[in-house]
Amino acid sequence: MAKVLVERVESYREVGRFVEKVYDAFGFEKCSYLKPNFLKFDEPENGCITHPEVVKAIISCAKEHGVEMVVIEGGFYRDSAEKCFEAFGLRNLAECINLNEEDFLEVEINGKVLKSVRMAKTAIKARNNFLSVPKMKVHHLTKVTLGIKNSMGFLKKPALYMHPKISQKLVDLLNFTKPSLTIVDGVIGGSNSEMDTKPVSHGVMVASDNVVACDFVAASLMGLNPFEIEHIRLAMESLGLSVEDIEIQGKLNGRKDYSLSLLSRILGRLGI
Repeated sequence: MAKVLVERVESYREVGRFVEKVYDAFGFEKCSYLKPNFLKFDEPENGCITHPEVVKAIISCAKEHGVEMVVIEGGFYRDSAEKCFEAFGLRNLAECINLNEEDFLEVEINGKVLKSVRMAKTAIKARNNFLSVPKMKVHHLTKVTLGIKNSMGFLKKPALYMHPKISQKLVDLLNFTKPSLTIVDGVIGGSNSEMDTKPVSHGVMVASDNVVACDFVAASLMGLNPFEIEHIRLAMESLGLSVEDIEIQGKLNGRKDYSLSLLSRILGRLGI
């Protein structure tokens, strides 16, 4: 079974409590690195980037349990991550590495479509022992940008070659680099587009050591049909994962009343 933790989190002041529950459920021992979504420098409340309070809560919780994490990110612009590290005071809490300043090495993927990528040197080290902290927001090509897509931040100028046939390429990339744990920041999400977001108060956080199950649940909570999100569907097929394999821990009181009957059935089967 793929265990997914969900909880109503209405304010970033409440994030620490959820992070502790995530630690109790999954532990951080396999997470040497922390990968947020700092696509660009932006006001955290705009719903575009991972809120720094989530990153800080994870770093704090990890330290309390004897785990040191290195924060790694690239971002759309060369200085996206650097500006976020400095503005949000993250360098005072942990080692932070701007992947855009690193050497990028050619690595073989040998996927169905994606055969090789240029990946940041530290990202290669981190590829199977990182905690992914994506934002719950939309994307113009993939419908959502959650945990699976967050790993694109490891690559050099990924939009140049990842966008054609992006869904299968994301699954190919997932088979090479997979987070040990995923925590989705959905307290404030983003609608409209991935760059020019309009904030949405989802008031929810989702976590799992199975990124595909995590994205399936998170997309459902955004009011989307995850079976219609191609990269999630393909990833589920690749892993042999079905709805019946997903076990929800936690309860969302007062969840959004979705009008689509299929979504209602999905959420009902998930126990949300």
